[in-house]
Amino acid sequence: MILEGFLFLAGFTGRSQAYAQALANSNINPEYVVLFGTEKGGLPGQISTPPPDRSLKGLFLPRLSEPVKETCERCKWNITTINANNINDPHIYECLSVVKPKVVIYSGYGAQLVSPQLLKLGIPFLHIHAGWLPEYKGSTTMYYSWLKERFCGVSAIFLEENIDSGPILARKRYSLPPDNVDPDYVYDSAIRADLLVSVLTDYVKDEAFKTLSPQTEEGREYYVIHPVLKHLARLSK
Repeated sequence: MILEGFLFLAGFTGRSQAYAQALANSNINPEYVVLFGTEKGGLPGQISTPPPDRSLKGLFLPRLSEPVKETCERCKWNITTINANNINDPHIYECLSVVKPKVVIYSGYGAQLVSPQLLKLGIPFLHIHAGWLPEYKGSTTMYYSWLKERFCGVSAIFLEENIDSGPILARKRYSLPPDNVDPDYVYDSAIRADLLVSVLTDYVKDEAFKTLSPQTEEGREYYVIHPVLKHLARLSK
């Protein structure tokens, strides 16, 4: 099925690979694809040596050996490539202004916030946050809920100017990653992709997104987890 008016805006990251492969696996095809950045750079979210391919019952795991562009080309999606390493590059703004998509499925680079200027275009940016909102905002929140409550949470939101504060479309709790599955690039990306597919599948059925739930709780904003805490999380299993 083709998602008319939907644009997949993606950097060359493991998460983008997971999104593209999960969408293809579910026969969900965005009408437009815009890839930005460089394939072999050092931006947050990029990985030089992909973890080995794994399988997991009940959850689609990406093959990080397959580049995101290769997946898009295999699916014969309408691809535009932009030489820009930042989501707020003027070329991306110009592209979105011309295409005027109905919804942007967003998968950018880590530590980059979508600017108010882009958001003021009035195009909803669908973002899948690896944290249970509103309690867990910010960075690497999967590890904080892992340590504190023994689960990994994912939330689908439309972006707003304040970090991770947009209305919630859906949330889902996942079990902790198995020992043989890389948590950072494979499992994190896989559970985000899983919720993305669920949200888009529901959209196709209902011809609309489910009733948005505004965030009324402040929650807490977390920063990139310290390597020692990350190591303790992995040991805690």
